[in-house]
Amino acid sequence: MYKTNGFSELAKLMFKNSGDDAKLEQLLKANYSESDLVTYLHSKDPLLGRAAGFALRLIGSPEVIPALVEALKNDDSGTRYNAEYALWEIWSRSGDDTVDALLKDGKNLLRNEAYQQAVERFTTVIETAPNFAEGYNQRAIAYFMLEEWSKAIRDCKQAISLNPNHFGAFAGMGHVYVRLGKIDEAIAAYKQALVINPNLIAIAEAILRLRSQIQDK
Repeated sequence: MYKTNGFSELAKLMFKNSGDDAKLEQLLKANYSESDLVTYLHSKDPLLGRAAGFALRLIGSPEVIPALVEALKNDDSGTRYNAEYALWEIWSRSGDDTVDALLKDGKNLLRNEAYQQAVERFTTVIETAPNFAEGYNQRAIAYFMLEEWSKAIRDCKQAISLNPNHFGAFAGMGHVYVRLGKIDEAIAAYKQALVINPNLIAIAEAILRLRSQIQDK
């Protein structure tokens, strides 16, 4: 379906149906396989790569995660952005609609600063789906906001054990170590996040600040 005229059929389909994710998801499933989209993700045509990344956000399964992680280092910034966005979306899909609804509810509680309630909701997610990494990652965020550092570290480590590509959990662990004054551990965690996702500018800047603090002592 890919045409070498600078504008792909995939990009046309997505542009025409933008704003209607349900319809777009249906059309993508009817016309493209995951292997097609992975191939397009690494196209030399930036427009096609971006479109494939966005498509994988909607219909990608865990099987495409390695390709998306690789795309975090793509030469095109738009493709890198869409690959990161797709990873977060796929990581938030457990395969169980009930669990996904609980996770979404917990995220809403976080946004509304109801941190203890968020912990309780994410705990239910974890109890229901103990191998779902995002439940631990989101609960770690809630624990961070409650300043329960040891619990936040524990959940970050569990998220990483279940999902070694989880740059968000590595970054979160770094944030906790900073609060604990464990600068070497913070830098190590931040560096792991950057190895996976070199687009985390704020994390790179945090490393520079921490190194400067060490030098000033």
